[in-house]
Amino acid sequence: MTTILPEEPAVTDRDSVILSNAERRYLRRKFKGSLAVTRDVLNPRNQLRRLIGRQTTQAKKIADETIEVAKNNAPLIGVIGVSALLVVARGPISNWISRLRQNKTKTPSSK
Repeated sequence: MTTILPEEPAVTDRDSVILSNAERRYLRRKFKGSLAVTRDVLNPRNQLRRLIGRQTTQAKKIADETIEVAKNNAPLIGVIGVSALLVVARGPISNWISRLRQNKTKTPSSK
């Protein structure tokens, strides 16, 4: 009766050992490199820098779009600005007009 035993592992020669060690060192360097990149990406300071960079880019884009809209609608914005100024200044303007009317209605003999 014969038993089935696992085959003897093939004895590797020196070249295959050297190659497997070289491959292991390569994979270790590759892993350490990717680990360093991962640590750099996950570093809170670097994340904050990237967030600020993205937000700055978006703010510049929005500002450029706003300037373009303002240039295209300059007359309308001017009219709205003058209207707002007149609404805010209507009290002082009407007081000034009232004082002018009172000064014109006073006669020199009434002093």
